[in-house]
Amino acid sequence: MTARGVVIAGMGCVCSCGRTAPEALEGAVAGQARFVLPQARVRSTYTQRYPVFEVAEDIVAACPAGQSLSQHFFITASKEAFFQAQITPEQLSGYRVGVIVGTSVDASFHCFNLYHHWKKHILTPLDVTEFETYLSSAATAKSISRYFGFTGPFQTIVTACASGTDAVGLGKSWIENDVCDVVLCGGADEINLVPYDGFIRLLVASPEKCRPFSSDRNGINIGEGAGALLLVSPRVQREFSVSPKGFVLGYGNACDAFHPTAPDPQAKGLQKAISFALSQAGLTAQELAFVNAHGTASPANDAAESVAFRALLSGVPVWGSKGVTGHTLGAAGAVEAVLSLQVLNRRILPPTTGFRQFDNTIGFSPTLKTTPLQKKVALSDSLAFGGCNAAIVLGAEDFYA
Repeated sequence: MTARGVVIAGMGCVCSCGRTAPEALEGAVAGQARFVLPQARVRSTYTQRYPVFEVAEDIVAACPAGQSLSQHFFITASKEAFFQAQITPEQLSGYRVGVIVGTSVDASFHCFNLYHHWKKHILTPLDVTEFETYLSSAATAKSISRYFGFTGPFQTIVTACASGTDAVGLGKSWIENDVCDVVLCGGADEINLVPYDGFIRLLVASPEKCRPFSSDRNGINIGEGAGALLLVSPRVQREFSVSPKGFVLGYGNACDAFHPTAPDPQAKGLQKAISFALSQAGLTAQELAFVNAHGTASPANDAAESVAFRALLSGVPVWGSKGVTGHTLGAAGAVEAVLSLQVLNRRILPPTTGFRQFDNTIGFSPTLKTTPLQKKVALSDSLAFGGCNAAIVLGAEDFYA
């Protein structure tokens, strides 16, 4: 916590633009990512196939039996976070280690095997063992906690596309309120038929690469991956001689309940979330190096988000990282937190891949080229179904230097 904020001891990431956090940043700077038509994992009935941002095939293939891809992605990112922190899970025996994972798919959408079983045996009792297996695999944070051998509290966050951001914010709270000594937090989601078909049916899926904040934007590309952050208390920082990789300085969330799927055009909930996060961090918008926008490239989302930015973050550079990650749903806020921290630590802000044309209704252009940074603080925000909004303020590793 030092003067304010919680220490990030390590972080990890796996997504379409990289197998690790540093590789993902390089992919973001270069505008390179794995953008392909969905493979056998998504068997949509739609004639038109929409491309997606997929994790590298070798990582997918390494998923062990009995473990969901979402959990595999998060474990992979978590191991990187532990390695970066120079702490092993075994060394944390005796400490209160909490696990918080934000997800959408892994909480309920992986129900197809169970559903097909029920349809096939519709006149016979459902196999209780299969049902229990489904419920167990849906308890993402519990599964991750047990995998690493932790015995502390665990929480799966399901606030749709704000889940990853909320998980990081709640992790901050657990450290500050002395609930835990260490919190492994973040988000994970795999590409799945339910959101894939769902965005098509909502008429917001794009058959081309998404174009955040561009006047010719025409929709979302689904992505997948995980971001993991290892938060530690001052005691653990001292005892393990942790060199901070960054800080979680502020968190805010607000639900405006505007609509089940559409954002509030006035962005009232998002404005509250951003204001809460800045207030908790004790910072002003003028101190931000950039904002990593939700920027899904849907016409309604980007327009609503721009209202909040013009009201509260005027003049702050806007980066849309989904141009290289796609929309990773429950993982989005966590993946973007890891990318944002690396941008702060490297002092370089990548371009917004996909942006092409200025939109007068948006009123600003996102980043157009790789730009040096001087400031040490960034904000990342998330908008979600049901009117859920969340924001976190992050500090660079040398924020207190």
